[in-house]
Amino acid sequence: MYELLVLGLLMRWPLYAYLIASMTNHIIGPWEKISRGSLSALLKKWEQAGLVGPGDPERVPFPSTRASRVYAITSSGQERFSQLMLDTTSNLGTYQRIFHIKALHLEFLPPGDQVYLLDHYLYYCRTGIQYLRGRSHELAIAPVETRPDSEGFLATALDLIEVNAKEWELELAWAQSLQDRLSAAAASAGSSS
Repeated sequence: MYELLVLGLLMRWPLYAYLIASMTNHIIGPWEKISRGSLSALLKKWEQAGLVGPGDPERVPFPSTRASRVYAITSSGQERFSQLMLDTTSNLGTYQRIFHIKALHLEFLPPGDQVYLLDHYLYYCRTGIQYLRGRSHELAIAPVETRPDSEGFLATALDLIEVNAKEWELELAWAQSLQDRLSAAAASAGSSS
């Protein structure tokens, strides 16, 4: 996740290391943070791998009075960024969070790849909703052994499943709005040609 997030930021601008840390923490926060030390170690590793390199301080769009190293993405880093953006099979358990990062950077992909990612995410959301609705139905019609102490458990389990399903429905509506926006932009570009 950090690799995609940092490379995505560097696709936009060369950045001072402390700005990378600050922006990253604003995006992943408030309960998760990356320390500057951890980020420095990752940047060093990515620099050794040829994904990032020294950047021009004059190209950083944010003024600074702090002396700090500037990082820029390399052509290898751009290739890696594209690979990470198009990866739809890794980290399926946390793919929702990963897709949120991808959504911030869709513009760096060709239109066909944008459509592919959005279609995949819509399917991912629908699958989550279908799974939750199915489990809820199974629990409701075939509850665990009825005992006085299990009624509260079952009711709470059903409530939690419903909350999760509603969250996925909101996520689906948001992803659909992204797809609608992409379609409108493509139609607008097609009519102006």
